[in-house]
Amino acid sequence: MSSYDTRETVACVNETVVPLVHAFRELQDVSGKVVSDLRTAQTVLNRLRHPVRKAYSLAGIAPACADAFEADVEAWLERGLDSAPQFDQSLASFVTPGQGELTFFIAPFLATNGPAPRGAFLECFLALHEEPAELAQVTACMSHPDSKSVCSAGRILAGSQGLMSGNCVVFFPENVATARKVESQSFSFFFLNKFQRIFLSETLVRARSLFAEQCWSSEKLTPEQCYSARAIWCYVHDYFHQCGPRPFDSNLQVKMNFFVGLLEETKVDCQAAIAAYNDKVPFGREIVEFILLERLLRYPHQPDAPNNFDAGCGLFLSEWLLQEGYGLYELENGARLDIDACMVGMKILAEKIEAFEYIADNKEYRLQAKAFVRTLLPEGTNGERFVIPERYTRMTRSLPASSNLLHFADLPY
Repeated sequence: MSSYDTRETVACVNETVVPLVHAFRELQDVSGKVVSDLRTAQTVLNRLRHPVRKAYSLAGIAPACADAFEADVEAWLERGLDSAPQFDQSLASFVTPGQGELTFFIAPFLATNGPAPRGAFLECFLALHEEPAELAQVTACMSHPDSKSVCSAGRILAGSQGLMSGNCVVFFPENVATARKVESQSFSFFFLNKFQRIFLSETLVRARSLFAEQCWSSEKLTPEQCYSARAIWCYVHDYFHQCGPRPFDSNLQVKMNFFVGLLEETKVDCQAAIAAYNDKVPFGREIVEFILLERLLRYPHQPDAPNNFDAGCGLFLSEWLLQEGYGLYELENGARLDIDACMVGMKILAEKIEAFEYIADNKEYRLQAKAFVRTLLPEGTNGERFVIPERYTRMTRSLPASSNLLHFADLPY
């Protein structure tokens, strides 16, 4: 695809698709249902047909994808737009593009950690699949089981509100509004050129405040290097998701349980950090810093932290390291982070979590996972998933709760 074609495709998405998507989103609630002005919603949805087909064509994507979108639209119109959207055919038509190729997608789906309100709103994106050259070194020694990798690194070029503002950096199949539950995660597409702005604007600001006088290798990366490091982290993270007694892709439904999923994500974070720490991957030190600082300082400060899955993972890890004395130490004013000691504690934690995966019965597995999580994250009040631990609140009391909403229309890479 030439640069001229890419520019034309970006312009098509930004100028003809995105405005209609935004107009339609205004008429939806978090379930994806249209809750006001059904006639206008129908008009907007029908007006999307032609520009969506053109966007797919300009991106070099088979017409079958546009056909699938139109079939889902037709079925929704027949059911009534005040019913929940079901874009099964659109999801089934999505194929991860080859290296250096464009991808486009449009459907109602959840933008993970995107701007509030979050729900099954109509979204779209245009992205370029780009795996860094350094990744070859990693895949040579950490080949996915059965040669299967569902993780893809990409640069977002254009998109709707849920992706071009806020902190959503990934597109998962299970987040698309469908009639059938997604039983296996066949892809995970990451928008990694968004990451450095999030990391520098939110995470490192807190790290400098809490861990005074510590230096961070990760803040010295260029945009290109940061993209490469983040892409390698994604691959290694996904590699460990597919390892162990219960690989994530074939145990998707049980691992979507809040407590099981929290342990799964924490385990994989620990395993990925240890692999990076042991010099198995390029940008190892930077990746360890990404994992620790993102989990400990960014996610727990999400505005919806007591119900946020990623915040729960960060707080669970934080409480483990604090309670067991492995590398995270509360001081009178702030805290100290000893990465070497953290690795020891994270190895022990990963092994404890993996032991639960040998429980064959799903019900018992969920019960044991919940019991372990509750040892560090007590049940919340007023329907909240958990209480933010008092020790964490005290340790981070001087840090900002949240930052201004970030926007990504002018990404440097």
